[in-house]
Amino acid sequence: MVSSLASAAYEDHFPTYFEYCTGTQWKLQNGEEGGSPGHGFTYIHGLCKDYRSSYPQVIPCSEVEPQLREQYPHEGVGISLDKNFSNVMWVAVPGRDLTFFGDKEMKAITNEDVKEVIQKVTDLKVFQDVVHKGAVPASLAYNSPEYLTAVADATLGTEYAVNWARELHCVRIPTPKESLPALAQYLNEANLQYKSGPAYVWDKLTNNCAHLSINSSNVLGINEKIKVDQKFIQKLTNLALPSNTFLMYADLAVLAKMPSNKLLAKVLPERGFHPVQVGSLMNNYPAYPSGVKFLTEGLSVLTAPRIRKPLKLLMTPEKYEQKYMTAANSGLRANAEMWVERYGRLLNALGPEQKGSMVESYLQEQLDISNRILSTEN
Repeated sequence: MVSSLASAAYEDHFPTYFEYCTGTQWKLQNGEEGGSPGHGFTYIHGLCKDYRSSYPQVIPCSEVEPQLREQYPHEGVGISLDKNFSNVMWVAVPGRDLTFFGDKEMKAITNEDVKEVIQKVTDLKVFQDVVHKGAVPASLAYNSPEYLTAVADATLGTEYAVNWARELHCVRIPTPKESLPALAQYLNEANLQYKSGPAYVWDKLTNNCAHLSINSSNVLGINEKIKVDQKFIQKLTNLALPSNTFLMYADLAVLAKMPSNKLLAKVLPERGFHPVQVGSLMNNYPAYPSGVKFLTEGLSVLTAPRIRKPLKLLMTPEKYEQKYMTAANSGLRANAEMWVERYGRLLNALGPEQKGSMVESYLQEQLDISNRILSTEN
């Protein structure tokens, strides 16, 4: 898969990163359709599913025991939320290819493909100890093979193999590995509050997949956090639609102005990085051709006007990509070429008081990464 090869090359240079994707609605071949806002999920390279627990938890991959690393090899997890979950907020899907592409090349998906990927996520215990409120799973013995198969079937195209059902619009942002323990703690606590307490209650306006992603990246130092479960009036100014969240990440990390040395001096001691950097990219993935389960023609997604962005009031992910997804904003080599020039300019602008400072070290490190990309990527 071309996308897999590109991801492998990216991970050679950025072993830890946060990736957010918004997906269009999905349509089943039987005529059933998902909600117009679509779905949003994250992939975090450097976090792993914690197989010491049957209940969904994550752990920095560097802390995984050798035996479990060998038994369940992966270097990142997809984190996805579903309105039908009850005793969890999210599940962890091992590996980017399984999360995005169901470990299949782009083609019309067959019954055998569906059966194979459902067996795979069942073997990987993605839905073990997860209460799903759907009618079919709820009619089966909890945690039985039949139950787990039914949950996997109900969540295909949302929690994993998402691109089989949806067109994806994604932003990828390198992050420091030192922030992974804090992110693991946040995600684990977000789930554990529902393990034996009140059930998780999804809310389309203030407690949905986008809120989980935004608050996860807040832990990494990318953006401000967003409150959940707001009162009705407050909901109107606290919207977090999946597609709008893609626009937010693109604005924050890909399209924002180059940070100044003064700004870096302010944020580096706290965050250790700045999201406007080499490796912050936007990409899209057209949905797989219609197959036995999903109809992938005429998919739509709802994007709300952004009052605080008057010049971009009616922009959508598609319009953003048409206008802004240049080679430098989407391709690793072209992006590195742009940042070699930018980092050189920032290094030359350092004042005497910043020589030997954290800012100079950061800029030099980022310049070295950019140059390594140019020396290895054709």
